[in-house]
Order: sequence, then structure tokens, then C-alpha cells
Amino acid sequence: MRPFLITINVLLFFSCSDLKYNDLLLDQLSIDPSKNNGYLINRDNGLHRLKGFNETDSSFGILAVHGFYPKLWKTKGLEWVAPLRELTKLKRPIWWVKYDWFDCPDSSAQYLSKKIDDLIAKNPHLDSLWVIGHSQGGYIVSNLAETWKKDFPLTIHAIAAPLKGMENRSFDCDLFEKDNYSISSKVTYTQWSTIYKQDGAFKQLDHDPQNVLIDNGNKILLPIKWNGKRLGHNYSIEWVIDQLKRRNN
Repeated sequence: MRPFLITINVLLFFSCSDLKYNDLLLDQLSIDPSKNNGYLINRDNGLHRLKGFNETDSSFGILAVHGFYPKLWKTKGLEWVAPLRELTKLKRPIWWVKYDWFDCPDSSAQYLSKKIDDLIAKNPHLDSLWVIGHSQGGYIVSNLAETWKKDFPLTIHAIAAPLKGMENRSFDCDLFEKDNYSISSKVTYTQWSTIYKQDGAFKQLDHDPQNVLIDNGNKILLPIKWNGKRLGHNYSIEWVIDQLKRRNN
């Protein structure tokens, strides 16, 4: 019987690791790292609408754009769980944007733009969107902020984003070095920067990759601590969402 049991265990291992979720429900989002099962990440690329909470105003929607995850990172998506739960308190429709983080960031920005076009076309009741990107996702939404020319208004937030430059994630991607962003007149844009020497993703660098000029946008530097905790790379999302929630309650 032992060989049979081993075969079953191997099959279970691969079936679980390859599992893709189709639903996106608020009550399935656990902030406990030990219960993290890749619920946000293990799904097809595209826009996934968060359900399971009361929406009282659907005139504008919110898109959340994740960053880059190393292959061995065990808690992919966990940094977004608490922020998403807080965003539901605004009672507006929310979409989680899943994309291939190993694609070239410029290609991901084009992909996001196309998905937003599709979303607007399918939801004519929407009059505006918030697009919130973290880390590499912040670079992607900043690229979108420069290239968006449509009359449909976007409010774009880039959190702890390496806008000045980032490592090549693929042999097919060109390295980029950028010092200035010219934000489209159709976009309301804010860059939310961490203190880079206490940001775990940036502190080993010899420069702050967030240090760029923003034309036609705002820049906000996060405080050192919040609620007694250091405001580092991932925790920064929670602070920004708290600020946005306060402004819109």
C-alpha cells in the first residue's frame, strides 16, 4: 500500500500547488500568514471583482495592482489583504488586477490600459476610477498615468514604487533609467514614497529609486512609523489606504 499512498500524496501536492481560484470573496481573505494560500495570486491574469460586501455607490470603482514576487516568496499577495478589507469600507466596487509580474513592466502597463478600456466599456455607469499600484505595480500605474489620453478620469496612486529604475526581470526586457514623469492632464496622480533606508526592498541600494521629478502630480513622503510599527515596503499600502479612506468618508 505504501507506493499507492505516495502516489496519492504526490498528486495532491501538485493539484494544490496548481490550484487556481475563480471567485474573489471578502471572507476568504485571511490576514493570518499561516493561512495564506495564494488566494489573491493563484488565478488567471485579468481583472477580478471582489465580492461579499455591501456596495452603496458604484459610480466610481477601485483597481488594486500588485507588485513583483520572487519565485520562492511564500506569502504572495498577503500584503494586500488588510488594505483590500479596509477599501471595502468605502462601499465602492473593487477589482483586483492579476498580471504576469515576469513580463516587461512596459508590457504590463499596456495590458493594464487595455483592461481598463474593457472595464469602462462593460460598465458605462462608472464615471471615474482609482488605480492603486504598489512596488512594481506602482511603476506600471505611473507609466499608465503618463500615457492615458482618454477623457475618462483616472486617479492614480503609486506606493513604494521604484520609479527611477528597477532590475531587469526578464532577459527580453530593457533596463530603464528614468528621472522625470510627465503625468497626463486626464489623470490625478500621487506618488507615495517610503523612507528608502528603512524600506526592505530599497535599503541595500546606493540611491533611492523613488527619487524622481513628477510633472503635474503630487509627492507624499510617508512617516517613519504608524500605529507603533515601522512603515516599510509592504506596510506602506495600509497607511496609504487609511489616508484615502479618511479623505473619502
